Amino acid sequence: MSNEYSVERRIKQHKLRRKARRGEITIRRIYKLIRFIFILIIFYGVYRVLMSHYWYLPNDIYTNPNSNQIEILGNKIVKKEKIVGEMKKINLQKKPIYKIDPAPIAQQIETLKPIKRAYVRRFWLPARLVVMIEEVTPAIIVSPTEESQAIIAFAITGEIIQKEYLPLDDSYKVVKVLSYGTQGDDYEKWDGKKIANLYNLAKNIENYSKEKVEYIDLRQPHNVFVQLTSVKIRLGELDVSVFERIKAIRDILPEVKMLKENIKYIDLSWKESKYIKLDKKST
Repeated sequence: MSNEYSVERRIKQHKLRRKARRGEITIRRIYKLIRFIFILIIFYGVYRVLMSHYWYLPNDIYTNPNSNQIEILGNKIVKKEKIVGEMKKINLQKKPIYKIDPAPIAQQIETLKPIKRAYVRRFWLPARLVVMIEEVTPAIIVSPTEESQAIIAFAITGEIIQKEYLPLDDSYKVVKVLSYGTQGDDYEKWDGKKIANLYNLAKNIENYSKEKVEYIDLRQPHNVFVQLTSVKIRLGELDVSVFERIKAIRDILPEVKMLKENIKYIDLSWKESKYIKLDKKST
């Protein structure tokens, strides 16, 4: 009797173990199926993300003035339209944003003279380009007369800023120079040394006088005048002694402000002597 019970119990235990194994196998198969489906979902999701239209720049990116897919930062001399016009020359060929090489775009933008360097960054959601611009620093503007608009400008390092980029932003503290570009003094041939000398001359005069230089009059290159806020200064020729001669402004200008007569100009054209020229017409 005990043997029959023992055999029956072993049979039941064996059936239970086989049932448990079948359950484990079923669970493993379900787990593998779920994992396979999950992997398929991931691959499909990645595919959908990669093929999403959010990766692509819109067709009207260059023609739509309200498009926010191109953001340009740091430009004050070159207008956005001018920069976008250069970007048009690079064929993007409907590539997703991650396949677009920004280097050729930056190089094309840098062909614009006032731009020293351009950096192009790519972003997603939505696909867009952010262009960071580093421009030259304007130092000199040239006009033919006191009242006329500037016809050309120069950076502090001597680069020409053509008329198409004028007028400059008011935030630039440039020095105005009057010149006809004639009499052997063609301003389009001025080099960086001359620009630096004119700029430094104006800043030194402002430092000595504590007044703003309204303009430097180079229309007669051998008889140069500088207009301050309160008085005109005659410098004569801009030779090697001019920076020494303008130091006299510190002593003469306070005296000029005490005079009741109208002053035509302060003459600093001579190294040895300085004098005040009165305006006889007004006396």
